[in-house]
Amino acid sequence: MKQGIIGCVFLLMAAPALAAPSITVEKPLHDFGTVTQGEKVDHLFTVRNRGDQPLTINQIRSSCGCTAATLSAKTISPGKSGEVKVTFDSANFAGQVTKTIYLESNDPRTPSALLTMQGKILEIIAATPRTLNLGALKAGSRKELLLTLENRGSKPLNINSVTSPQASIVGLMKERRVNPGRSGEIAVTVTIPKEGRFLSGYLTIQTDNPQKREIVVPVYATITP
Repeated sequence: MKQGIIGCVFLLMAAPALAAPSITVEKPLHDFGTVTQGEKVDHLFTVRNRGDQPLTINQIRSSCGCTAATLSAKTISPGKSGEVKVTFDSANFAGQVTKTIYLESNDPRTPSALLTMQGKILEIIAATPRTLNLGALKAGSRKELLLTLENRGSKPLNINSVTSPQASIVGLMKERRVNPGRSGEIAVTVTIPKEGRFLSGYLTIQTDNPQKREIVVPVYATITP
C-alpha cells in the first residue's frame, strides 16, 4: 500500500514536467519548380503545435538576405496552427537553388525547425565571364578584353549604360540592342594603377529589362612592379 501511494505521488509530481509545446511543420520542403530570374516566389508553410503548452517562435533565421519570412502569430496555442510566409527573390541567382529558414522555438525536443525552398532559376541575361579576373599585371600597363552579354529572354534587350566607379575601368557596348537569342559584346579596358598591390573594382551594366535592370561584373587584378 505504501509503495502504491509513493508511486502515485511520483506520477503527480512528474506530470507537470511532461507538459511542453511540440512543433510540427506540414510539408517542410517546397519545390517551386522553374521560374524566370527576377521573379519573387511566395509560399505559406503551416506550423502546428502538437504539444500541450503554448508554442513560441522566438526567432526566424534565413540562409541569406534573398529569403524573407514572416509569422502569422508568434505564439501558437496547443492543438492550433499558424503560417509562415516565405518570399524568395531570384534576382541574383541562376540554375538550381536551395534556400533554408530556421524557426527557433521553445520546443525542448526540436528547438530549431527547418523550412526549405528549392527550384530552378532561368537566367534571362547572362554575362560571360561573370568575373573579370585579370591575373598578375604590371603597374601602369593596360589590358583589353571582351565581355559577352547574352539575351536569353523573349524580347529585345536594350543596354542603357556600362559604367564603373573606378576611372581605370572602362566598358564600351558595341551594340546597344541585343535581340532574343543573340549576344552582344562589351569592350573592356583596364588601366592598372601605378601604385598598390591589387586592383579591385566592377562594371555595372544597366538594362531596360524590368526583371534584370542591373548586372554587376567584378574586376580583379594583382599588380606587379
